[in-house]
Amino acid sequence: MTQPAPAVELLGEDGPLAARLGSYEHRESQLTMAAAVEDALREGTRLLVEAGPGTGKSFAYLVPAIQWARHKEGRIVVSTWTRNLQEQIVFRDLPFLTDALGADVGVALVQGRENYLCQRRAHEAAGRWQMEGRGAPVDEIARILHGVKKRGHATNSDLDFRPSSEVWSSVRAERGNCLVNLSPYFHGCGWQDARRRAREASILVVNHALLMADLRLRRTGASVLPAYQCLIIDEAHHLEQVAADHLGVRVTRAAVLGFLRSLREYLGTEMDAVGQLEVRCRDLATEFFEAWEGRIEAGAYFTIRHPEPAPELSQGLVALQHALKDRALHAESPSQEREWNSRIQRCLTLETEIHQVLAGVDPEQVCWVERDQRQGVVLCAAPIDPAPILAKELFQDLATVVMTSATLASSVRHTEDEFEYVRVRTGVGEAPGLKLSSPFDYTRQASVLIDLLPEPKQASVYEEAMAERIPVHVSETRGRSFVLFTSRRTMNAVVKRCRETFEEHGILVLVQGEQLSRHALLERFRHEQPAVLFGLASFWEGVDVPGDDLSQVVLTRLPFAVPDHPRDQARAARVKNQGGDPFSELSLPHAVLRWKQGFGRLIRSRDDRGRVTVLDSRVLTRPWGRRFLEALPECPRFVWKDGDEYALE
Repeated sequence: MTQPAPAVELLGEDGPLAARLGSYEHRESQLTMAAAVEDALREGTRLLVEAGPGTGKSFAYLVPAIQWARHKEGRIVVSTWTRNLQEQIVFRDLPFLTDALGADVGVALVQGRENYLCQRRAHEAAGRWQMEGRGAPVDEIARILHGVKKRGHATNSDLDFRPSSEVWSSVRAERGNCLVNLSPYFHGCGWQDARRRAREASILVVNHALLMADLRLRRTGASVLPAYQCLIIDEAHHLEQVAADHLGVRVTRAAVLGFLRSLREYLGTEMDAVGQLEVRCRDLATEFFEAWEGRIEAGAYFTIRHPEPAPELSQGLVALQHALKDRALHAESPSQEREWNSRIQRCLTLETEIHQVLAGVDPEQVCWVERDQRQGVVLCAAPIDPAPILAKELFQDLATVVMTSATLASSVRHTEDEFEYVRVRTGVGEAPGLKLSSPFDYTRQASVLIDLLPEPKQASVYEEAMAERIPVHVSETRGRSFVLFTSRRTMNAVVKRCRETFEEHGILVLVQGEQLSRHALLERFRHEQPAVLFGLASFWEGVDVPGDDLSQVVLTRLPFAVPDHPRDQARAARVKNQGGDPFSELSLPHAVLRWKQGFGRLIRSRDDRGRVTVLDSRVLTRPWGRRFLEALPECPRFVWKDGDEYALE
């Protein structure tokens, strides 16, 4: 077999990609990354890569992945955090690359089962609702079936409208509720087709949530993904948090009542033992969640440190399971039996999860109850440290693991090992770290201005100072500014103080959380200048506004996580009990990564120019503040004091 062409050659100035693109920007950092990924795939090793903005990191790992896949009998999984990047890879990058390289490599986008339509369930639900005289959901199912047939796909994201939760929960594919080849719709089943495409493909593209869902299923002997040998994780700085979220438990009032509502819809008007228990459980669920609302203020947390008494709701769900099992035993058809068994499993899961949270006895988990502004009371459990789980259940048996991000390097104790934090927090183990600078010329394109405001601990004084200074800085760039916060309360307070000033100067004020979606905010910001956009966490990363529309990013505060979350408190307590320092080992390195993401919003192309304005004086006044400045690319830095700028030594 002929040896595959090196990735560096394929990505080089004289390679097939340059010829296909026409205009080609040579990026040394991209070639370096591609060579390192290629070596890791060939040798079966692990690799960590921080690749700055503009590196072109997706091509740098996809080209070696394609070459490996076309010359090996194996499978690679590429995982991303955002859906945007996932779709970019599947629908733009991989088709272009495989065509330009002449590579006959199978590619599949893998989504969770719950995103797919089950035609059998759809037709059964439509028939049931038709008999009950419910025209609206029947019409909605007809639209879903028509949309799937028209587009040739079977996921909810492919539809040109958003199905209601009531209808979609009744027609989606469900684990444990599939007749497989006994179904009359088996040969046209979107989920089965997706599984077949995944088995036949050499490169699978998923998101981190699905990667973790597959991990959970493998514990039960099932899986979403077929066997794979190599894993490439992009946006890898999110892996730990996604693992903690998806390897844990979240039980909401909506989840419990939604299950009971779907059961009632399936029962119709029947009021046998199952129907009576459904009504009883509905009342118990309402009482249970309202009781917790009385114990917790909005926005607060209650950590479960000792077992809570088992609620009557748990007893009701157990009784409901027994009644459902009796109905399943007397089912009139295989389809009906599957429906009952699916509901038995969901009922069991809810009861088990409620018990898991309220028992709070697993030393490796932290359990708490929170009162979310949107979802109300939520019962939660999460691993204190997901790293051992990832090390054993995700990484251990893989030949190659590549983790990459624009922000991955952050040391734990200010050591020379800048990848220590990600190694420790993800459990990836020993892996060389490669830090590649951006091809952008930050010394020419960007600058940093530090405004010496009062420290944030003086909350009212700090907010007043921000409300005074932000309009000054934004006026210098005639709008075209992001102002990024870490607290919604602080952001709203500052906006309230300075909105009138902006409006007097004809600058449009856009605020995250005020009616418009994130996408709509960005569209208005791009097309209705002069404008200033006030944003929170989701604007610190993953937002691209190249060109003159964005000339300034104001970072109001160093992005330390609020330390009151039970999971963060449990992690800090564990580090402290092991003789470590939670601030230097957890809070500081995590904040530095977030800080680098915020800075990265400014320069998105070789032609961009702008300034990052910092309103947190602790970068200069605290010993650890220099860590934040040292994490940034080399560029001119100034201090703003009393209206004058001074170069920072």
